[in-house]
Amino acid sequence: MYHIQMKNNRLLLALSVLVLSAAGSASAESAGDGIFTAAGVQFEISTDIYQSEDSFFEAVEEYITDALEAEYTPDIIIFPEYIGVYYQLIQFNSIIFSHEQFQPAVVELLQQDPGYGSIKELFIQPENWKSYLDGWGRLAEEYETVLVAGSCFVSDDGEHLYNRTYVFGSDGKVMYSQDKVYLTEFEKGIVNLDAGRLENAGFFLIEGKPLALTICKDAYSTDWESKHAGAFLWIDIKANGEVYDTAQQQSFMRALPSRVMRSNVNFGMTVCTVGSYLDFFWEGESTAFYKTSEGLALADKSESHDRADTISISISMEQ
Repeated sequence: MYHIQMKNNRLLLALSVLVLSAAGSASAESAGDGIFTAAGVQFEISTDIYQSEDSFFEAVEEYITDALEAEYTPDIIIFPEYIGVYYQLIQFNSIIFSHEQFQPAVVELLQQDPGYGSIKELFIQPENWKSYLDGWGRLAEEYETVLVAGSCFVSDDGEHLYNRTYVFGSDGKVMYSQDKVYLTEFEKGIVNLDAGRLENAGFFLIEGKPLALTICKDAYSTDWESKHAGAFLWIDIKANGEVYDTAQQQSFMRALPSRVMRSNVNFGMTVCTVGSYLDFFWEGESTAFYKTSEGLALADKSESHDRADTISISISMEQ
């Protein structure tokens, strides 16, 4: 059973986490002052955002500047799963946006261009993920902040294709990447993605603190509990393509909240994609939470399951 402690004032939310350690100062604003803050962006997908590469990164930049204006300056800003996938299809917009459903759009694309033999090749051959990474690197360096750049489909060898997330350091360089291990039926059966390897996942460090990642379905597997043992903060980036009803709320609790409860990790954050793209849609509540003697307490939660928002959690570095 989970104990959920709800608070609405975000400053109080941050302070409630600090109380756990009885350390740190309420006036601290960043890790340099003894407080670590993570911001999670509940990114709202729309076809308007994907009109061009510029329009996409303008939206990303707006989320970043909004997060940086918070009471506690974030040491990391986290974007959710899949937001890079539709960026990779921007060059095909003239065909895609002439349809109301994704599958007929892909069928026409493959018919018109014999150079692409499958939907998998639409993501492998153009290598649009490279400009996607360039854009994130530029923003990380410009705003001098660490960014988790959602996820995109990446091929290293022109044959295998992975759902991969990247973490950019404040110098604009990639400091970590991780592939999704447990794939959905859409990823396996339609796109024909390849599964990442659990043993290749690890931690990345911010201010000497180890942070861990899972990508959506991965968080349902108990395999990660020992893999991520000792993490300071466990982040799950998520894109739930089902109506966020009672069943899905319960399903979310079986993901990262269950992993945190069963592990020695004390802090967790689930960051969701919401919105729609043609006939695809995503819903879910982004949450930040921490472990107490009574179970899990909620530090922050998105105000909606289907609209853009930003959540945060601030933690004493002495944890």
